[in-house]
Amino acid sequence: MDSESFGFPFEPYNIQRDFMKELYNVLSEGKLGIFESPTGTGKSLSLICGSLKWLKDNDEKEPEEAETTFKPKANQPDWITALSSQSASKRKKMELERKKFELKKRIDRVREIEEKQAMFELATKDRNKKKLKGSSIKVNNDDEFLLDDYESDDENTSSNKNQKTKRTSNPNSNLSKEVQELLAKLNSKNKPVSYEDDDDSEDEESELEQETKIYYASRTHSQLSQFVHEVSKTIYAKDIYEVSLASRKQLCINEDVVKLGNVNKINEACLDLQKSGSKNGPCKYLPVWDNKAKWNQFRDHALARVRDIEDLVNVGEKLSTCPYYGSRNTIKTARLIVLPYQHLLHTSTRESLNISLKNNIVIIDEAHNLMETITSLYTVTLSLYQIQLTWNQLNLYVQKYKSRLAGKNVVYIKQILNIIKALIQHLNPKDEAKRKDSVMGVNEFLHASSIDHINMFKIKNYLEVSGLARKLNGFIDKAREQEEEQRQKERLKNPKAKLSPLSPSLSASTLTLTQIEAFMMTLTNPDKDGRIVTSFGTAENPGVSIKYMLLNPADAFNPIVEEARSIILAGGTMEPISDFLNHVFPSVSKDRIVHFSCGHIIPPSNLSTLALDQGPTGKQLLFNFDTRQDVRLMDEVGQSIANLCNVIPDGVVCFFPSFTYLDQVYNRWTTKESGNILERIERRKKIFKEPKESNMVESTLRDYALQIDSTDNNTGALLLCVVNGKMSEGINFSDKLGRGVIMIGLPFANRGSVELIEKIKYAQNHSSNDTPNAGKEYYENLCMRGVNQSIGRAIRHRGDYSVIILLDRRYATPRILKKLPKWIGKDVDHVEKFGLIMSKTSKFFREKNQ
Repeated sequence: MDSESFGFPFEPYNIQRDFMKELYNVLSEGKLGIFESPTGTGKSLSLICGSLKWLKDNDEKEPEEAETTFKPKANQPDWITALSSQSASKRKKMELERKKFELKKRIDRVREIEEKQAMFELATKDRNKKKLKGSSIKVNNDDEFLLDDYESDDENTSSNKNQKTKRTSNPNSNLSKEVQELLAKLNSKNKPVSYEDDDDSEDEESELEQETKIYYASRTHSQLSQFVHEVSKTIYAKDIYEVSLASRKQLCINEDVVKLGNVNKINEACLDLQKSGSKNGPCKYLPVWDNKAKWNQFRDHALARVRDIEDLVNVGEKLSTCPYYGSRNTIKTARLIVLPYQHLLHTSTRESLNISLKNNIVIIDEAHNLMETITSLYTVTLSLYQIQLTWNQLNLYVQKYKSRLAGKNVVYIKQILNIIKALIQHLNPKDEAKRKDSVMGVNEFLHASSIDHINMFKIKNYLEVSGLARKLNGFIDKAREQEEEQRQKERLKNPKAKLSPLSPSLSASTLTLTQIEAFMMTLTNPDKDGRIVTSFGTAENPGVSIKYMLLNPADAFNPIVEEARSIILAGGTMEPISDFLNHVFPSVSKDRIVHFSCGHIIPPSNLSTLALDQGPTGKQLLFNFDTRQDVRLMDEVGQSIANLCNVIPDGVVCFFPSFTYLDQVYNRWTTKESGNILERIERRKKIFKEPKESNMVESTLRDYALQIDSTDNNTGALLLCVVNGKMSEGINFSDKLGRGVIMIGLPFANRGSVELIEKIKYAQNHSSNDTPNAGKEYYENLCMRGVNQSIGRAIRHRGDYSVIILLDRRYATPRILKKLPKWIGKDVDHVEKFGLIMSKTSKFFREKNQ
């Protein structure tokens, strides 16, 4: 397969060509691929061209015979049965081609309009023709938050059939009834409604929805936007139907909602606008469900170009159509869906978006932290304050509506209050001896809290169907408004009087029951997959809390593995690979998993990786638990860095295992006893420290870069960072910003952490026979992923060059070496004495300056 066939926008490097070929083969064979391609090697373009080329070729293949529902008549000859079956398959294929042609014709028309006229002139005309329908139903404000009757205990009885249907159609318990109906109807097979009143039928989308799609997921919206930008540069941009998904906060165009700022408040306000009788609704940007012309108009404009989130917002504003729901509706006809991690990896979110991965392609970029991402998505933490607040708010709600709550509502709310009370008692025991941090299984926790008799599955169903959390949030917001109005009236009557404070139950605007509900949902998970962690606080974090911690990310990821045709995990540094095999794909046969790792695009002479055993005075560099508090070791590493800063030009980035250790070492370097190490370093490099506050990171990086680029002196800069901090991922230390990257020690996590102990124990107990030390392996891999991400900051493009210096003798051991990225691990130079590392580093940069 030649390079031109992939449609790469320029002549690809050999490693890019190899990447695309291997990706194409993995997709063709329906396998699972783990692809490692260092930053700066064009990973995104290789993913795009390899996968979209495969999609194009797959479309052009003769489609496999679909399983027919044709039923032959009794005693009918075989040749007649075969002919009838072939005719049905041929008709289905012709019908699909017709629908694809009709869709292309409409989108081509939109493209022509956008090119020849002012953008979206047609939409302006349509807005004048069609008006949004608003609900004329007005209800009493108090009734707005009253629960509907909930009569049935049995999820399978016919009397609860309607409720069960609603649960199945949309498992997201925070969607209002109106939104659930909207989404259901968007996907229903109703009377055809035309776009521009022509022949666009609604069931067309159901046919197109069966076409193979590619779901591309990454961590941040900026990464997703960059990916979309890369797609737009390829030859596939003119033909691929792409849509980007995002949260309401990113896509909402209702000015009154957007100004709320907080994502939870935006979600609640959006849902509130869709409720019957809402005083601020309906939302003027949300067409009624049967206005197919409006929905299809947004879809066609969205697909007419490769667009990122900002582009979709512009489309929505021009068409006066909600981009959030418009993009969700567009999934059905799109072929490339670009979405953030949570939309793909979180089951309930994925289902609420009606995303089907069956026989589709899933590409997860920046997948090095996939296990941690899945674990965090399914981990729920509650503070004692949140739980107590929920208790008070739910009791207020019951007092307000107790005489009007009908059916089983009272029974279920009492059970929920019992669960909340049990949580409070668990976190606030009368016996001081019981105030100890603990870890227990779900079943053990239910028994210890005396709530094991409550059917959590029925509670779960009740919360999903009734929408109690949403109604409670609305009730509390309304009560807060009313109390605030009353306080203002009191101020007007007596301006000098001291205002009474807001009721404690109304003082916070957090979505309390929503968080409690999420925790209760975890209590229905298999006992082996998670643990309940109780913490009574530390000096640094004094809060009392309870947490459900997911131990088994494979179980959460398995539905994706089972449904998808092929899955690609891609990243700049995917080592150690064993974690993905053992904790993401444990049930997948090894022959279905393909591991591809390419070298770097830089010549070997542009990178020097050195592992050092001893400091300048000959002291061993070993930063383990027993030695790292030794001030002589702190001085030794300080002298090492001071000397290296004399020979490494421009910017040097130095990574410490933790903020705590960074502060300890930094404080030691300021002392006279250390030999005034800080002063020595500052003669050659101005020192910057990674801030703990996220909002200070950007300004620190800016000042660091300005110092390196300054021309008034010859000093560079030294940036002291933390592994797994804000600067160890996603920050570009290219060229002068990162001529040297120094790793101090191995950043092993605190082995005494109760959470880590459970994860290591789980890894050991659920390992395969060929991994006898699975717990130790998990612990080491956790450390090495942090190392690999940090040193991956060094080389960012083909012309870049840098030295990577590993200050710990353990880096030279085979066990650690094999877990470094492939593009680094094979070329690590083991240096025992410090003098040799100075000469090697000096020579490296002298050659670069020639």
